[in-house]
Amino acid sequence: MNYVQELKAENNKEIFKKIHNSTWEEKHVISNNFSLTKQQRFFSEIEGINKYDLIYFDAFGPEKQPDLWTKEIFDKMYSALKLNGILVTYASKGDVKRAMRSAGFSLKRLPGPLGKWHMLRATKI
Repeated sequence: MNYVQELKAENNKEIFKKIHNSTWEEKHVISNNFSLTKQQRFFSEIEGINKYDLIYFDAFGPEKQPDLWTKEIFDKMYSALKLNGILVTYASKGDVKRAMRSAGFSLKRLPGPLGKWHMLRATKI
């Protein structure tokens, strides 16, 4: 997939580089209305409530890491997100969707990127 062309901005190459060259645990201003702080940690270590705008959940699937796909994990993510915050993941199995809905998320199934049939966008409502 050509991610650079998907960015709808004049300086899309620079934005792409800034996102991917951002260091962990530091806030980086990517553009006038977008900053990024990448965090790599266990969800058990996240204590923020109403703190995050976006969670990109790229764990191995539920068959490989079932402990990461429970209602309790999604409850934690739901609490950590701000109102209208979004969680995205490539997993879209029925059990995953039920756990996310049970935590309070509103779900939308989206076409996946190259190599994936679907992905989910979960919104905190």
